[in-house]
Amino acid sequence: MRSASDIFGEGGSALGIGTAALAVPYGAPGSERPAPDRARARRTLLAAVERGVRFIDTAPAYGEAESLVGAVLGDRADCVIATKVAVPRGGWEELSPEQTRVHIRASAEASLRALRRERLDVLQVHNADEALVRRGAVGEALAELRDSGVAAMTGASVYGEQDALAVIASAAFETVQVAYSALDRRPERRVLPAAAAERTPVIARSLLLRGVLSPSGRGLDGPFAPLAAAADEVRRAFDASWEELPGAAVAFVLARAGVSRALLGPRDESELAALLDQAERFRDAAAKLELPPHGLPDWLLDPSRWPQEASVGG
Repeated sequence: MRSASDIFGEGGSALGIGTAALAVPYGAPGSERPAPDRARARRTLLAAVERGVRFIDTAPAYGEAESLVGAVLGDRADCVIATKVAVPRGGWEELSPEQTRVHIRASAEASLRALRRERLDVLQVHNADEALVRRGAVGEALAELRDSGVAAMTGASVYGEQDALAVIASAAFETVQVAYSALDRRPERRVLPAAAAERTPVIARSLLLRGVLSPSGRGLDGPFAPLAAAADEVRRAFDASWEELPGAAVAFVLARAGVSRALLGPRDESELAALLDQAERFRDAAAKLELPPHGLPDWLLDPSRWPQEASVGG
């Protein structure tokens, strides 16, 4: 079974592929786009691997994403696949410790079948919060799967700072996944330093803040107008066009210390190629760039708190 150094070693690409946009509607508020057809999604995953991106992040919540990844990459020993535990329909609070254990094992077994794997590389709790971590039952069930060899590593994806800090402090979780971008700099305050101190790998998602740091962000208005203005500030700081902004935003995250893997979310091969090529083009500029605070309120930085019609979840 893979070790932590195999999964998060310094060799290879620091980039990964997030699969939400390959299986569910995704995008900036009012600019969500449907998922590509399965053949197109397959080609995108294969193109990523051919470009050296071997870390794939998926989840049961992303429609048919797990089965897509399994069909395309399930037999690829050179790829690391991270997935998540399905969130119980009634919420974790409704489950007893034994029910929690049964649910997590059943979710892991379903993921193994969908991903066509004998073991999971990284098994994460989806949208974990501080209260869930402190109750202990979920962490204990995950640790049991890790110790029995079902998963090589355990972790959690979170939204809030306190949630991330609780995950980092818990021995039951070995990785933490957070939103981090040139607009959402909140992890820099406490989360990245705490993760570095505990040697906890950080998986960064939402590098484009759900498409805000892309041409789609240019047209945001109403309550989302401050996001458009902040995205334009980032664009001008890089001296980039709106079309180049996504790659510049990826380069920004890659240049920050403390990020183990940064997840891209392309819908097709052309988006993937543009992100990779532009990120390389802006690499040197990103390493030197100092962006001032933008003062955006927390709710604008958190897609889970956007109006329901503008949010996909996850």
